[in-house]
Formats: sequence, C-alpha cells, structure tokens
Amino acid sequence: VNATQAITHLLKYMPRRDMMTVLGLGYAGLSFLLEHVRMALKARRDAQRYLNYSMEWDIFADYVLPYSVLDEKLDMNWNWRQRLHQSLVSVLRSSTNLTMAVHKLVETLPFILAEGALALGSSGDQQSRMTYGGGHSGASLVPGNTFDWVSETAPGYLSPQQVCYFGGSCTGTGILLVKAARAIGIPARLAGCSESVPNDDHHWVEFRMKGGPFGDNWQTREGVSVGNENGPWNSPSQPMRGCLKALKVDDSFHTIWATKWSSEVFLPTLWHGGASDAFWGFVGGENRCGAYCTAWGCGDEQQHKYTQEECQPPGHSHSNRQQIGK
Repeated sequence: VNATQAITHLLKYMPRRDMMTVLGLGYAGLSFLLEHVRMALKARRDAQRYLNYSMEWDIFADYVLPYSVLDEKLDMNWNWRQRLHQSLVSVLRSSTNLTMAVHKLVETLPFILAEGALALGSSGDQQSRMTYGGGHSGASLVPGNTFDWVSETAPGYLSPQQVCYFGGSCTGTGILLVKAARAIGIPARLAGCSESVPNDDHHWVEFRMKGGPFGDNWQTREGVSVGNENGPWNSPSQPMRGCLKALKVDDSFHTIWATKWSSEVFLPTLWHGGASDAFWGFVGGENRCGAYCTAWGCGDEQQHKYTQEECQPPGHSHSNRQQIGK
C-alpha cells in the first residue's frame, strides 16, 4: 500500500460536499488529505510493529484510512488523527495483540486530555505525563477536557473536537471511538439504527478483530466517555435492543447499518436522509440487519431471526456519489 493508492481511494469516494469545501481550499485542503494519508499509513505500520497485526487493503481503505465517519464536522484545524495518535500510541506499545489493544483503547480514551496533546513532543515527554484518576494512564499535564457524556447532543456535536469541548451522546462518542481506533491502526466503523423510537436513534462501534457474535470478525462496543464507560462487549445494551425491536423488514430507515467508505449504498440518519443529502453528502453504508437479527433476534419480542436476504432493503442505493475517474 502506498500514498498514491490511499489518496486515490479517498478521492474516488469523497462526497460532493467535501470536494467543494476541502478541495476548494486549494493547498490547505490538499495538505489536510495528505496528512490523513500519512498518518493512516503510519498507524498501519505501528499496528504491524507493535501488535504483529497485518490488515488487508480493503479493510485498511474503508475502516482506517477515511477522514470522516458520517457527516460530522471535519475538524480540519484540530488534527484529530495526529492528536489521538499521539495520545493513544502507548496503547499499542503496551499491548501484545489486537484484542488487548482494543480493550485498552476503550479503557483509556475517555480520560485523555486530547486538547493539549500536540503541545507535547512527537513521542510524548514522559515527564509531562500523569496517571489520571482510576489508574488510567496517558493524560497530559497540558490543560484540556476529558471526553464527557452529555445526552441529546446529536447531530449538533459529532466530531472529536466538538465532543472534547462540549461532550457527546451515543453518536458523537461512537464516532470518537471509531476515529481513535483508526488513529492507531485499528479497523473500526460506526453501526446503529436510524430510528429506534420516534425521533430518536442509536449508534455504537464495530471493531474488526477475530471472533464476535456474528461469525464475521466484527465485534461490538458502545461508545465510551466519562460518565458512560461500562457498556457491554458483544451483547446488546438496552438502547441496542431498542433498535432490534424497532427493526422492520424491507425498511431502509428502521434497520441496522454500519458505515463503509466505498459503499454505493446510502446510509440515512434522522438528520441526513433525503435525496439531496445523498447527492451532496453521500455516506456509504452496509446493511447489517441479517447479522444482528440472526445473532440476537429482531421484532417486538426479538423473536425473528431474519437472514440478510429477508431483510435487505430493496433498491435503496441513491448511488449519486461523485467518483473520480468514472
């Protein structure tokens, strides 16, 4: 994998909105993309070096490389990938395998002070590190906020910078956890349902590692933050059960999705689900209804074990993605 392949993949599946805003900035926009590519390739090498973990190109390209998850603010001047890498690379250095690293990441992330991270040296000044309450290490002495839980903040606060400043709910803290994993070379994506009860949704994280409840090497975990650290691994939380109970066959809204950068299928959310949204701000998704229904059951009593063929929404592609070279 080289930088040319990586930048080509980003550009090929970039939403029209980002083409106008990021590429419209000229050198600054190009610098933003190239820095993401540089840091993603570095994170991939770090995962190989410390965890002896090698990932296939398609997994890297869709679940580590992308600079966005949904339609969140891009944090172009906050440098989330560099900031989170510097704050969390110690997770890789102190782990011997991917599973250990993912669990340490989940334990550590809520307590880092990412706002001050880039004020330290590139490798982290050990004299400027502290142990944050509860035995969590890696928080810097430079003043900053922890990542705190604040209910009902989506879609206002979705990006890591916004969650750092203002706190986040399930979607914002889920995006944060996805990006934190990607910053240190761990493949991750956001999963969830667009509506579990009227006018409310829920999102969580899937990590790419061996095992898991679905038989496809994707494992689940709720997003983490101060005040919401203890969600279950690989079993449905109460809000996740709400998604399962609300699921409807052949319904693109009341189903379970996971993000995928290169997908031709549009992933709708409560705030970003119309034809215009698909045209300008395309978010690629993979329908996960079959995996979740087979493992945990769907419907009012979670009694249905729908296969993917039974619950795949038909014809919901909105393939209006602008693709370079097509």
